Amino acid sequence: ADPAAAQGYAITREMARWLALWMAFDDIVRVADLKSSAQRWQRVHGEVKAGAGDLLQVYDHFKPGAAEFAALLPASLAARVTRWDRQRVARGKAPWAMPLKVGTHSVFGMLSLRLLASLKWLRVRGSRFATEQALIEQWLAGVVRGTQAHWQLGHEIALCGRLIKGYGSTNERGKDNLMHVLEHLATGAAFASNELRAAAIAAARNAALLDEAGKALDQTLVSHGAPARPVKAQPIRWVDNPHRKPRAARTT
Repeated sequence: ADPAAAQGYAITREMARWLALWMAFDDIVRVADLKSSAQRWQRVHGEVKAGAGDLLQVYDHFKPGAAEFAALLPASLAARVTRWDRQRVARGKAPWAMPLKVGTHSVFGMLSLRLLASLKWLRVRGSRFATEQALIEQWLAGVVRGTQAHWQLGHEIALCGRLIKGYGSTNERGKDNLMHVLEHLATGAAFASNELRAAAIAAARNAALLDEAGKALDQTLVSHGAPARPVKAQPIRWVDNPHRKPRAARTT
């Protein structure tokens, strides 16, 4: 697409940049490694301005849920765990989670985190790795197809890697947005030229980055002939208001 390097291999650079970030996704093993690193302990010492003779205690709070544990399990076992958690939510219960308070300054706390951090070999065998790898392959294939059609189109699809950021619901929303753009703008909707298709992808990407709620993205998608993102079903939970006064009994 650019044999003379007139564009400075911009597609390759952007694709490698966002690919590296995507591959470094956070899970409980990665978080444990970061929380127990020597660099982090030095940074905390500097932030609180602790002296050489000061006693510093650090407590880290974690709340891993069913999804975080399922991420390290094989796909079959992970499906059972997530299905069990969805059934809990459908019955009106909160998603399962395990609140933890770990004293990183203690021997037991640090050893617990280092033990969890040593399970890196589980990451490439878990369901999360397989899921992320499949999505990465879809995005890379989209970049290659777009580049073969038009340089600018491939570049805009490569830049869509910016949508993958954060963790938890923010990360999931970014991946959903990226896949929707790939399916309905990069290949789905009809455009008069590849330049117009590239401009539509750029507009959708910018809208998704500016508005986390997704309303601007949906409007941009519809304005370019693509369907809005599907609405995800959310269970309704009814709870009692503890501050509501009971009604007085009627008398006849």
